[in-house]
Amino acid sequence: MSTEKTSTTKNSLESVPLEDLVIALKKSVFEMGRAAGGGYIGQGLCSAEMIAALFFRKLRLDPENFNNPVRDRFLLSTGHYAISIYAAMAQLGMIDKQLLDYYSADGSPLEMIGSETTPGLEIGGGSLGQGLSRGIGHALSAKLRNHSWKTYVYMSDGEMQEGQVWEAAMVASHHGLDNLILIIDNNGMQVEGKINQITSIDPIVDKWKIFGWNVKEINGNNLSEVMNALETIPENNKPTVIISNTIMGNGISFLHDREDAHYVKWSEENHVKAISELGGR
Repeated sequence: MSTEKTSTTKNSLESVPLEDLVIALKKSVFEMGRAAGGGYIGQGLCSAEMIAALFFRKLRLDPENFNNPVRDRFLLSTGHYAISIYAAMAQLGMIDKQLLDYYSADGSPLEMIGSETTPGLEIGGGSLGQGLSRGIGHALSAKLRNHSWKTYVYMSDGEMQEGQVWEAAMVASHHGLDNLILIIDNNGMQVEGKINQITSIDPIVDKWKIFGWNVKEINGNNLSEVMNALETIPENNKPTVIISNTIMGNGISFLHDREDAHYVKWSEENHVKAISELGGR
């Protein structure tokens, strides 16, 4: 039996429709891109539904105390997705919304690739492929101390080209870490182009099953599927991986499923058009 005290998540957004929060998150991503003149806009769009579901509904967080000992741990392995994390944290009041205007600026705590010095981030994710290993450390620590908090690791599909990921997959399964949830953003793109034209990672589902994981495969741009996956994590002495199939630059016509949406120069013209395609909200 855990001896830890129960924490109540201070989330003022629980009554706001999640669909509206996704729109607001995407708008913040565009605002950061405009302020910096560019950024990882495509990743912000493809991850918006999952990040919104995690931060506004699922994660046990305390916006007033980043280091609350009973918080769920969220580890961003793919550091360049930080743009959507910053947007979510600003909406929750974890960071000042005005900081978004200084995304990637010299001296700003909101670096383009998230680091351990960024408020609210557990780890730096600039060196890809390491997040799962670090997540295992958190999850195993919780198991050994009989704590109930969960560890969530958010990883990009291209990271599966790293051998360290598969070593970590074996270790997590061996230790029966059912308090570890890995989310893989499977958009099929990496900086050099389409993943399967560089180094194929298929078959993804079969590989994780062979390594002894529970596997859920979903449309990661569908809020209903995202929420269902997060709410039905089994506790069966196996870690769980959610293969979140998404579309790079999802929903914005000039970015949708484009290889050049990995990093985008963000002009005022692009900004106005993108806001218009969100419905002007």
